[in-house]
Amino acid sequence: MKRRLRCSVLILLLGSATQSAGQTTYNGSTVETPELRIEHRPVGDDWFEIGLTDKVAGLRVGHEFEGEGANDPSPFLLAHGRYCDTSVIMLTVEYPWRHDLPEFQRVLSTFAFSQSDFAFIDEAYGTLTDIALAEETAYDRADLDMLPPIRVRCLTGQDEKPFEFFRQETK
Repeated sequence: MKRRLRCSVLILLLGSATQSAGQTTYNGSTVETPELRIEHRPVGDDWFEIGLTDKVAGLRVGHEFEGEGANDPSPFLLAHGRYCDTSVIMLTVEYPWRHDLPEFQRVLSTFAFSQSDFAFIDEAYGTLTDIALAEETAYDRADLDMLPPIRVRCLTGQDEKPFEFFRQETK
């Protein structure tokens, strides 16, 4: 009986360790992966800060943004990608918007940061799922109408940022 109980406890512990390994957790104004921690902090009435921390290297960078409901933004989606030869962290932030119409109860924006130094690249007004998965030139012209409305345009020769988001309405 004791042996069976020990085996059961061991299996439960191994199972919970496996589930948490490599997982992204969202906790209020914080999103965390094993290597990365992102925090949202209010800065005044209409501003908030997105703080990024590399838990392995110890790098910490904060960027301030103006936003609707700036005291209440929360992380909504997190993804890593590669756009225009740059490794990128994409973070969609949800702002609660105090409005009576149900279709306008929240506003979503996606922020792109360089994965190497956490430099801010650009902001897209929409969710991560509304962004094409590669720069626009990677697609066949016949497929452009099927892409999400937010596209990526590479900016060659620019020192400030490697790409920008733009909205292209489909037919």
